[in-house]
Amino acid sequence: MEELTTKHLELHDRFLASSKDHILMITNHGIHEWNVVPGLPDTGGQNVFVNQFSESLTDFGYRITIANRGGYRHPISGDWQRGVHYKDGNQRIVYIEDDSQEFVRKEDMHEQIPSLAQSLRNQLSKDAIPIDMIISHYWDGALIGVHFNNQQAEKSPHIWVPHSLGTLKKQNVNSDQWSDLRIDERIDVERNLIKHLDGIGATSSTIRKTLKLDYGYTSPDLFLPPCVDTARIYPRKVEETNKIWNFLSIKSNLSLQEIRECTIISEISRTDTTKRKDILIKAFESAHQSHPKSLLVLSIDDKQLPLANQLREMINFSSAASHIIEVGSIWEILPTLYAVSDIYCTPSIMEGFGMSAQEAAATQVPVIASNLVPFVEEYLIGSAAEEIYYTSERSIKVGEGAIVAQADDVRGFTLALDILLKDRILREKMGKEAYRATIPYFTWENMVSRFLNMIIFT
Repeated sequence: MEELTTKHLELHDRFLASSKDHILMITNHGIHEWNVVPGLPDTGGQNVFVNQFSESLTDFGYRITIANRGGYRHPISGDWQRGVHYKDGNQRIVYIEDDSQEFVRKEDMHEQIPSLAQSLRNQLSKDAIPIDMIISHYWDGALIGVHFNNQQAEKSPHIWVPHSLGTLKKQNVNSDQWSDLRIDERIDVERNLIKHLDGIGATSSTIRKTLKLDYGYTSPDLFLPPCVDTARIYPRKVEETNKIWNFLSIKSNLSLQEIRECTIISEISRTDTTKRKDILIKAFESAHQSHPKSLLVLSIDDKQLPLANQLREMINFSSAASHIIEVGSIWEILPTLYAVSDIYCTPSIMEGFGMSAQEAAATQVPVIASNLVPFVEEYLIGSAAEEIYYTSERSIKVGEGAIVAQADDVRGFTLALDILLKDRILREKMGKEAYRATIPYFTWENMVSRFLNMIIFT
């Protein structure tokens, strides 16, 4: 638990004394903290989204309480996830607890919801400050928000940001996984939630369409996609003395000169079967035969050991193993890795939006993605994509800022890699188009301003 230091007490007093409107931001599952560690169980893009969204809301004059399930020890530091943790006088994390002192995966959160909602009520009742708005994330956060709101004397407007939906997941995972993932339960919860909400913030048009077609949601829709932190992610020139080169050299058996001469393909995401890193490894092995000076930088996380070991075994037996660099959590140097990358490739089949592809695009890097990455399909491809058939039934789409291959199609990804690896001018052109499609539209300042105006005037 955070010690009640002088600084903590000062921030606490500032937060309570503020006259700013108070938003309760509920992101229940995963391990939420100010410095998000990507790759931890159920922890990644949504946590980054919530922190950046909250920061932007403070710029518009709000104070934010972020609620996250705690009551167990952090898997890395060993510290208890308990109490209240202030970032400044406008932002804090409140850890809510249930009767378990263990991490609970998001799929099994159903039974924990009532006690978590009660814990949230107990925590906030100590402050006696009104909640002007609830913004919840994912189905479990929304359900806690509904339970919490139903116990208030006067309900607060409640906006839900689902990030993904059960019916989408059901379409994109094998049926033998449905029971373990409790997908039908989740869909039932999501459908019942809608009648208790004042609005839903769709993070992509795919989610917007799914809400309408599968859930019958016809109220005014709010668009709230992930956005780019342009203070961190932007095109930059990387000097030869930058530590990224030495980092990549140490991670491989290649010299600094060999690294600098390579065309670099990167893929950074959590280690999960839905990310389809195996497809990329196979496609890169095939493309590398024609492009021996290509290099793949791939994130693999030991926190998912069975899958991590399978991927490492694939790499070890690959003919391109000498040019595949495995990295772990590289949050600090990630912007620089984007900047030295010539191509970003994500074969993922389960993306609410596609934040890593968006960040690459904001760094002026062309993207190769599966057809199930909404950001790429909706914004980077553009309106005049060229369809290239390599069999009578199989094709890829070459667009303005990206190339799209069908999900799980190794040959399609190989062809996409080949097209960009052999054409530096095309890479640079597509990188510039990807950037123009991303910035300034997908900046937090721009999107949160639109979002707040839609809430006010809807």
